Amino acid sequence: MDTVPGLRELQGRRRELLLESDLNRQVLRLELDQLTIRASKLQRGFDWVQNAWSWAAPITGFFLARKFKKTGNAFAGSSFLIKAAQTGWKFWQSFRRNRTE
Repeated sequence: MDTVPGLRELQGRRRELLLESDLNRQVLRLELDQLTIRASKLQRGFDWVQNAWSWAAPITGFFLARKFKKTGNAFAGSSFLIKAAQTGWKFWQSFRRNRTE
């Protein structure tokens, strides 16, 4: 005999909700671990790109400077290089800012 009508059903429902909540916590923990693994893989990929860029940027600049020197249009070449450097600098700042957050 119930002291309060429907108390057994409410207690049963409470147990079910607690079990469901525990399962949801475990699923979230697993998903977070998978995201952490993917983020570390992505970070390694960015490290590779950063290393490749540190080698490729001077070589690319050298070839671009030679090209613009041959054409005799130093103003066009220098303005292009300045714009490319500004864009690269903005990208680098946003990358570093996002990396530290």
